[in-house]
Amino acid sequence: LEKEYLDCTVVNFDEATYRLVPFIRKIWALKGTKPKGIFWWSNKKANMFGALIDGKKLHYEWYDKLNTISFIDFMKRFVATLDTHKKYVFIFDNGPAHKSKKSKEYLDSLGRNIFVEFLPPYSPQLNCIETCWKIIRYNVTNSNFFQSIELLKKGVETFLEGHYFMLNPNNYLIR
Repeated sequence: LEKEYLDCTVVNFDEATYRLVPFIRKIWALKGTKPKGIFWWSNKKANMFGALIDGKKLHYEWYDKLNTISFIDFMKRFVATLDTHKKYVFIFDNGPAHKSKKSKEYLDSLGRNIFVEFLPPYSPQLNCIETCWKIIRYNVTNSNFFQSIELLKKGVETFLEGHYFMLNPNNYLIR
């Protein structure tokens, strides 16, 4: 990281989608038999924008769509919660909502205490918030059946209320 970033709070941004159809991680079956499961299909999903602050605290909001308008709305709400006396480095992947003309104009208007950086294309391994999505899926949505999107969201929120991430963003960026 550049010298001016050393005393900054690092914030990683990304979005995640959680589908109502469960991903079955493990299943029991008699030895020598083929496992049988119930096929259930649904196109319902819950979309979330998230901001991981210094690899510890996940700030998130649910949205119907993951587009430029909802991204800018999320960013405005998030930036309003920040301490104006601190400096921040915002790290984004190259998602369409992050790179649109309107998004770039908004990000450019954030002020001198917020630096914006984009990760190289196709490098999710450099964004520590991706690990958060994996942890949430593993502990909440995988192998669990939710009867509605509201219950799925509640399950994710309940998990996040009791979970504290301990990730170091520098470990992801220095590879």
